[in-house]
Order: sequence, then structure tokens, then C-alpha cells
Amino acid sequence: MDEGKDGGDQVYKLDKVIVRDHPLKDESMVVMPDVTVINVDKFQKAGSVETIRDVLSEALGLSVLQSSVTPNQSEGIYIRGMDQSRYQIFMDGRPMRLHGSYGYFKMDWTTVPLDNVETIEIIRGSHSLLYPFSMGGAINIITKKGKKTDDLKPDCIVRTGFGPYGAQSYSANVTGGMLETIGYSLAAAHREGDGYLRGNDYNTDNLNGRFSLYLPTGGTITYGIDHVDTVTGYAVINDPNDLASDYDSTYPIVTAGEVDTFTHDHEGKAYPGGKNQWERTVNDQHLLIEQPLPVGELRGQVYKQLSTRDTYARYADGSDKYRYKKEYTGGFALDYLDFDLIDKHSLSIGGDYRNQGTPDNKDFYAITALFIQDVWSIADPVTLTFGTRWYEFATDSYEFGDLSKKTRRIEKEWCPKARLDYEFDDGLSLYASVSREMRMP
Repeated sequence: MDEGKDGGDQVYKLDKVIVRDHPLKDESMVVMPDVTVINVDKFQKAGSVETIRDVLSEALGLSVLQSSVTPNQSEGIYIRGMDQSRYQIFMDGRPMRLHGSYGYFKMDWTTVPLDNVETIEIIRGSHSLLYPFSMGGAINIITKKGKKTDDLKPDCIVRTGFGPYGAQSYSANVTGGMLETIGYSLAAAHREGDGYLRGNDYNTDNLNGRFSLYLPTGGTITYGIDHVDTVTGYAVINDPNDLASDYDSTYPIVTAGEVDTFTHDHEGKAYPGGKNQWERTVNDQHLLIEQPLPVGELRGQVYKQLSTRDTYARYADGSDKYRYKKEYTGGFALDYLDFDLIDKHSLSIGGDYRNQGTPDNKDFYAITALFIQDVWSIADPVTLTFGTRWYEFATDSYEFGDLSKKTRRIEKEWCPKARLDYEFDDGLSLYASVSREMRMP
């Protein structure tokens, strides 16, 4: 809530992707029936807060499963019991999960540092048409964009942290602006640690920048760039009954197959003596345009990400396995949000296109989507949100056992959604929803 013009309380409803300062930004966490907003700078909890995982572990309706003290690229985060194959993750409204030709079932949380994050929104449920491929909900990470000010003195934050098993972290963030026209936010961080299990060390560096141009029309153009280098060692076999593991008693015992290899790749299979680790480099660029209009708001963005991933593992027989991936993801989106052409109806329409694959085959996947949504305030306590999203999903397909026979597989789907809300008071509401959603491989 905030104080209204008449001195009373004014209620703000958060019912869409927010990619700018929101009226609840002075609170550390605001929980509503279907949306939770977390202000990262004001967020506090017992222990250190260095990763997005640390913040999300305190959010209502989320479960964070952690297998070790080492940040993991595929750590399990669940919304109401649904894993990441059934909800989507965004940064400033652009998709961050399911990139490249492999499509990754899991989100690589190690490539989303917390140092340049302003707020995190958690949308529970699949009723909103603004979030594609979100069967169970969505997480939208909103980054710092700088300040509209003529004060040349920036805000500077420097943090250091130390923990068990050699954990160290160093980070700095500079946020400011100039001439009421340009805003900026720059962040850099280094984190490293030895880990609890043998070989499970990590070393991560990231650089992040946001540069905003404040337009005379009240709109904003923001250019963002992110670079992440991360190296994480696999927890290797350490078994006194397994001669190939060259057992080290200073570390806990890890027997073959003890670690969940589906979630953690080579963990539970790798043996010491080789280069057992994964390395990832991510370079992300995007341009975001937000323009308020006399009726509603126009939002558009263009983005591109290039990443490489190297994995190394040694097995019991002394053989080494190496795998290299280079991937590309790009896209654009244009939305016209919250325009009221009809009394008690707030309409939103938009569309987006995304292609992903490798630098040599950028259209391995090609996804086109259009949506229309109406938020109908039927009566003071009753609201109906409904609409539909249309998808066209195209991908390369090969005949089993013969990679020379390639075809283009195309699927088209209509996914209608509706949600009826009855708000008894500010702290109690009842809702019923029905939706259909497409799940991307």
C-alpha cells in the first residue's frame, strides 16, 4: 500500500510483468494471492545473501533443493511442487530458460548473479497470458537501470563475504545518472570456494551493465550487457573400497552413483586424477524500450545471447570425456499493455519471436507467439482475467539413425486461459482458474 491523495491507503495490484520501478519498491517483500515481489536491496535473512537461490528460498510457495554448498548450474527450484520444466524464468521480461539447441531442462542459476538485481517477481499459477510456457507460473528478475538525476555523485556498494570450505566473495555496484537524461548501473563480482565434497570447488566472475536513456516523452531506452565466466568442479568418487578413487580421508565418502547424475551431470561418476569440471561463458545483450502512452503502455525489446559450455570428466578406467557446446539464442517482443478501451476492461496484446540453436544454425528452434488478455473488473470484489495465446513451434527433426534426413517439424497451438478472483479483503481472496499451455521440449 501507499498513501493516496486524500491521505488514505491506496492499493496497488500487480497483475503483469513489471520491468520498471514499482510502487511497492520500499518494502522488502510483498505477498499477494498470485504474486510475490522481493526487493533485493532491502531483503534480509539469517546467514549470507549472495545468490538468487538464497533469496528465493524465503519466498512463499517456492522450494529450493540444495545438494551442496557449491553453487550448482541445475539446482532444483520448485513453484508449488512444479519443477522448471513447467514454469518459465525471465530477466526484465525476456526468457532466460530453454536456450540454444539443447533446450536445457534446468535453469543455469550460476549465470544470473544477484549483484545487479533490483527486484524479483514470483507469479504463481498459469493464468496470465503475459508469460509464455508457464504452466506452473513464472519468475521475473528485474535488474537495476540507474537513476534519473542531475546529481553526478553515484551510489556505491562494496561487499565482501567469507564462509566455510574456503568460500570467498567480492562484489561492487555503482548506480547513478546525469543531466536527468542518462542512468547507469554497473556491477562486478568474484566468488570462489573449495566446496564440501572432494573436487567440488567453484570460481565465478561476472560483469553487468545497464545504461538508460530517459526520453522527453516519458519513456526509457535501456541497453544491457552481461558477461559471466564460471568454473565448477564435479564432486568425484571418494570411496575407501574403490581403488580407482585414490581415497582421501579428509573429504566425505562418495560412492559411485551416490549423487543424482540426472540433475548433476557427471557428479557421482567422475574419478579424481583428471580435469573433472564444467566451464561456462555467457555473453548477453539486450535493448529494452518502455513508453507510456495516453492509454496504456508500449514495451518492446530485442535480445541476443551467446554461450559456450565445456565439460570434462575422468572415469574409473582412466579414460577422459570431453564435451563442448556453443549456443545462440535471439529474439524480440512487442507488447501494448493495459489500455482501457472499454469501461472496466484492461486489455493487453502482444507477440514475440525467438530463434535458438548454434551460431551455425540459429533456427534450430523457432518460436512465434501472439497473445491477447482482458482483465475485467466485473464488480468491486470480482475480477475475471481471460484470453488466449497462440504458438507456432518449429524445429529441425532427423530420422532415427540417419542424421542426413532432416525435416522441419511445425506445431501450432491455441492456449486459452481464465481466472476468476473474489477478494474478500486485502488479506483474503478466493480464486478459480483453468488454462491450457504448451510445453517446450
